[in-house]
Amino acid sequence: MRALAIAAIITSLVVPAFAAEDPSKAEQYRAEEEKKKEAEEIERAYRDMLKRTSREQPAQKTGRYDPWGSLR
Repeated sequence: MRALAIAAIITSLVVPAFAAEDPSKAEQYRAEEEKKKEAEEIERAYRDMLKRTSREQPAQKTGRYDPWGSLR
C-alpha cells in the first residue's frame, strides 16, 4: 500500500510537468494555422475571381464567320 501511495505522489508531481506546452511547438502550430488561413484566403479570392469571369464571358455569335464568303 505504501508503494502505491508513493507512486501516486510521484505521478501527481510529474503530470503537470508533461502538461506544460513546449514553446517551439506552439510557434510551429501558430505558423501552421497562419498557412491554413492564408490558403483559405487565396482559395476564396480564386473562387470569387472565377465567379466574376464566368459571368462576363462575351456573347457567342449565332452564325459562323466566313472571311472568304464574298470571294466565292
